[in-house]
Parts: sequence; C-alpha cells; structure tokens
Amino acid sequence: MADDIPTTPGAAVLDDDLRERHARMWRGHAEVLAQKAATHPLRYLFLEVTRRCNLACAYCGSSCTGRDDPAELTSDEWVAVVRQVAADFDARTVMVAVTGGETLLKPGILDVFHALRDCGFPYGMVTNGQLLDATWARDLVAARMGSISISLDGPPEVNDRLRGAGVWAKAEAAFGHLRDAGFAGKLEVISTITTPAIPTLEAMRLRLAAMRVPMWRVAPVMPIGRAGERPDLVPGPKDVRALLEWVRTARQDPRLPVPEFSEEGFLGWRFEGVVRPYLCQCRAGVEVGGIKADGRIGACPELTDAFDQGNIRTQRFKDVWESGYQNLRDRQWARRGPCADCPHWDWCRGGAMHLYDHPGADFLRCLYRECLEAEGR
Repeated sequence: MADDIPTTPGAAVLDDDLRERHARMWRGHAEVLAQKAATHPLRYLFLEVTRRCNLACAYCGSSCTGRDDPAELTSDEWVAVVRQVAADFDARTVMVAVTGGETLLKPGILDVFHALRDCGFPYGMVTNGQLLDATWARDLVAARMGSISISLDGPPEVNDRLRGAGVWAKAEAAFGHLRDAGFAGKLEVISTITTPAIPTLEAMRLRLAAMRVPMWRVAPVMPIGRAGERPDLVPGPKDVRALLEWVRTARQDPRLPVPEFSEEGFLGWRFEGVVRPYLCQCRAGVEVGGIKADGRIGACPELTDAFDQGNIRTQRFKDVWESGYQNLRDRQWARRGPCADCPHWDWCRGGAMHLYDHPGADFLRCLYRECLEAEGR
C-alpha cells in the first residue's frame, strides 16, 4: 500500500514517517469498514414515498414521470411503516431521508412528516423546490423537519436547460420562503454535475453564496436512466479530474457554501479526506437501508432493483435488515475485472454500489481510474 502512494493521481512523494501514518490510517479504516459490515447498525433510512415527479430532467437516473402509480404505498401505509421502524429501532439514532420523485407531490405527506416527528426520528427531505411556497414552508417548520435538500444543477441557464424553464427561480424562492417561516434546520443544495456544468462551478458557487446557501453537495451524473442515453451529459476523465480539483481547491478557502463531493468510491490520495469530510465508504446495506415507493425494501434509492431485499407489505423491516443485505455486506463478488488486483480494494471494496447494475455486473465507472487516465496513465 505505502509503495503505491507516490503513483496515485497527483500525489506528492511522501517521507517515510508520513507514508507509515498513511498506511496506519487506511489499515484502521479497513478494519472499521469490516466491523460495520459485521454489526450493520442502522443509521440512515431512505423513504422513497413516490416516483411521481413534476419535472422530467434530461439526466434523471430514475426516469421519473408525472404519472401516478397505483402500486405505491399510501400515506397511511407510510405512517404505519414509520411506527413499525420506531418500535424496532432507537429512532433517535436513525436519520430518515424522505425522497421521491418529488416528495411534496405525495398525498398526505404531512401525516408522514408528523409521524416521523412524533416518533422521535431526526429527519429531512429531498425536493426540487417547485411546490415549496410560503404555506409549505410554515407546515415544514411546524413539523419540525431537521434538514431540507433542494436540487439545483448549475447556474440558471444550465439548470433550466436540463430541468425546465423557470425551475431555478422557483427553487430560489423556496429558500426565501423557508427563511421567512423561521426554518432553523440544515439547508443544502444537491447538484448533479453534467458536462455542461463543469465550466460553471465557480459561477454556481457565487450564485448559491448570494442566496445564503451554507451547504452544497456535488456528484457527477451517473450513466444510468436518461443519462445512460445522453453520453454528452456524462463527464469524461478530464472533466471528472477537473471537478475533483475544483472541489479540492474550493474546500480550502473559508467562503460559503463549502462544496462536498459525494461517495463514489476511492478517489486517490490527492482527494481522499479532502474533497469530502470522510474516507471512501459506501454504506448501502451496512448502515443505510431504504423502502421504495411500492414497498420494496432496499438500501439507498440509487441502487437498482437487483439489490432489493424484500417487501414491507409482507415483511417486517427489522427482520429483513437482520437477515438480508448479504450481497451488500460481503462484496467479494465485486472483486473482478479492474478490481481483482487493485491495491486499494480493502478500503474501497468495489466502490459505490449504485455503480453496478446488479451483483456481479461490471463497474460502471471508477473515478480513481478515470483520474489516472486523465493524467495519461
């Protein structure tokens, strides 16, 4: 491991003491990952309450539409799910993220929020902000929602070309409504970074700063769903490297918002522990569970159906959590192809699971290898 450090993307030559400290840090990290896989404490739970959406983004990985699906759980069923999980786990230790589709389109969603509040879960939601008016803002404050993530994927001209005319303006207004209502929780923007957004990163940061957005999470678009049919939107190796370098530099100055890179597997020594405040660790099925709109039990909502573990309509989530998820806790199936002899396997463990179509499939992308490619190696 230590011998590999100077040859990874952008790495400086390290003295012997620093090399040994690096080695100890990563050995410890590998041990922590193994312990988590063995004990699998539930720490994060996604509730995908609907697949219906009022936008049709050009790169949507879920290919969401505006159509209703009669197979979706009703709000009453979601309330029952919340109470069931609260009965089986310590709600105070499980962060719940309510997602869609568009979360606020779900009929009766306030009942679900109130159930989460009353059961003691820390919780938040992901939204495109298009429906989040003054009334919704007051309702969310009353429901004691702790965090709200609003999707914006570039400055207005880039965002609206990909997501629809006027989308930026409504999302920007949503932040104002939340402040006027006295929202005191965590506010962040989540950006899916496409190729046309790469040159606009600094302009985007300035726009978010003007909106007083304190937190900003960025992730390169995945080549799945609609993006799988739009290779012009998927950043290549040089763009990926440019994105990582920009985040690395931006995190070294005190201006808000401070961008944070998403979990996408091992990134190389130049970027690990720098572009995000943790080392690479896909927690899907290890600390992260999820329930899909139609009741299927899975992990994070970005994983494909091949990683589903059961169904909440016929099974108790706790039972599935304790006995299922073996293909996410033991990931040896991913040790093939480029991963087979990779010296970083012990801490990367195949990277982010959302980058596989199914267990045993080829890896959709390795950002570490793309960085090497960008350097001509």
